Amino acid sequence: MADSESMAVKWKEEIEKSLAEMSELRERLHPVDFSSNLWETYRGAYGDVREDVAFLFCPKEIMPEMEKIRRLDFEEKGDDQIDFDNLCENLSHQLSFYDATYLAMPYFVLLLEKKRREQDFNWQFQIIMQAGIILSTNIPYEGMEENKEWVAPEVMESYLLSIDILREMTKEFLKQNMDKIKKMGSMDLQYFCTANLAIFLDSQAAFQLLIGNWEQCPVCCPECEYFDEDMDGDGFYDEELIREKVEPAPSVLGEWDGESFEDIDTYVWFCNLAHMLGIKDEWKIPYYYGTYTCPECGSKGVLIEWMKES
Repeated sequence: MADSESMAVKWKEEIEKSLAEMSELRERLHPVDFSSNLWETYRGAYGDVREDVAFLFCPKEIMPEMEKIRRLDFEEKGDDQIDFDNLCENLSHQLSFYDATYLAMPYFVLLLEKKRREQDFNWQFQIIMQAGIILSTNIPYEGMEENKEWVAPEVMESYLLSIDILREMTKEFLKQNMDKIKKMGSMDLQYFCTANLAIFLDSQAAFQLLIGNWEQCPVCCPECEYFDEDMDGDGFYDEELIREKVEPAPSVLGEWDGESFEDIDTYVWFCNLAHMLGIKDEWKIPYYYGTYTCPECGSKGVLIEWMKES
C-alpha cells in the first residue's frame, strides 16, 4: 500500500514537473486542472479520461503498466504509446464526439509542444493526426448551439484557443518536415492528410472521408430526397459508377504554394496537399468536389456538400 501511495505521489510530481516546462503555453491555454470535478462531467466513450491525459506527461521510465482498450491491437508498444492510444480511442470511438474532448484538446497541444521541443517527429505526426481525427467528430447538428450552452465558458474558450494554436503548430510542422512526412506509410499519410482537412478548413468533409474510408459516398438529393444506395454501397469501389454520376472538378494542381493559408479555397488546398504528400487516392478528390447529378430528378450539386447533408 505504501509503495502504491509513494508511486502516486511520484507520478503527480513528475507530471507537474513536465507540464511546468511549458508554463507559458499552459498559462495561455489555461486547461482544466486534473483536480477539477469537471472531468467527471465531461466524459469519453469509456468514462473519465483525466488519468489518460495526465499520464501523457509522465516520464516513460516510471509509467505504470497500461492495458490496451483496443483489444485487437497486437503490436508491441510501450506504456506511453498505449496510454495515448487509449485516450484517442476514448475520444473518437466509432467516430462519435465525446465531451471529454473539450478538456483534453488543450493537453494535446501541450503534448505537441513537448514533443516539438524534443524534436520527436513521429510523436508530433501522431498527435496532429489523432487530434484532427478527433476534431472531425465535432460536426454541426440540429440543436447544437443550444446543446453547447451547458459547456462552461472557460472550458469552451480554452478548447477553441487550443484549436487555433494547433493550426499554427501544424503549419510549422508541415513547412519543416514535408520530406519526412512523405516517407510515412500510405495509410498513415491518408489519415494525416484528412486530419489536416479537419484542423484547417472543413471538419464535416473530413468526417465523411474518414467514416467512408475514402470509398463510400452516402448522398441524398436535397431536392427530391432520393438516397443513392449505389453510391453508398459501391462508391469508389466501382470507378465506372462514379464517372457516370459525377463530373470531376477541374485540376488545380500547382495553384497552392504549399505555405499560405489565407483566403485559400478548400478544394485547391486539399488537392495540392494530397498531391504533395503522394496520397494514393488523390485522384478521388476532384470527384468528391465534382458535380453529382441526381439520377431521380436531375438536380446537380457538389458531391461532398451533399454528402455532408446526408
